[in-house]
Amino acid sequence: MGPNLRQSLLRRSVHAFSLIELLVVVSLIGIIAAIVLPALSKSRQKAMAAESLENSRAIGAAFKQYANDHDGALVPVNPIGKNAKSNWALELNRYDQAYHRPAAAAAAGIGYNRRLSLVKKLDAIVQPARTVAFGDTGQVINPEERNPDRWLEETAAEPQQARLFETPASDKWNTSRNRMVNRHLSRANVVFADGSASRMPVSRVGFQFEAGHARALWDNQ
Repeated sequence: MGPNLRQSLLRRSVHAFSLIELLVVVSLIGIIAAIVLPALSKSRQKAMAAESLENSRAIGAAFKQYANDHDGALVPVNPIGKNAKSNWALELNRYDQAYHRPAAAAAAGIGYNRRLSLVKKLDAIVQPARTVAFGDTGQVINPEERNPDRWLEETAAEPQQARLFETPASDKWNTSRNRMVNRHLSRANVVFADGSASRMPVSRVGFQFEAGHARALWDNQ
């Protein structure tokens, strides 16, 4: 075998090996990306959920402080008098600003419990620590679904800061699409009437049960 032929075959062998190596590297990158990207997405969702929960805690603090400073009165849906053009979200924002705290209700997508919004005083709530006052709220596309954890939020809907979520005690329950939703990793952020905040599946709020039921956390009784 002449030297020229040997060099030609050597170059071809080196080239073929480099191509296989490149394919292996590309395959490994694809595998790593398939593993890492979902993990990064979940980490981002966890960070967003944590931030949202902090916003919920701020709402709870403002809600409780408002009641303490107004002889136990709950923040109204639409304040009267000089604040007639306001709503509960703006009222809590102003209240937080007065206490030099971050705006509690600035995050869109939080709703006020319609049932609780009709209650005038905090002492009318039998178990404040087990009564949901606010929660992640959106317009759902399947309000007829009986399992609250399967309610699907209409993502194209414009977020509203002063939304109310409906309860089985409302005459709008069967027609309104405003419901609590599992927005963060199959959980919803909820604010209780004692000012605390937590994250739980919507089904645990007890929309499957009637008013007065021990597991109906949306009811003031």
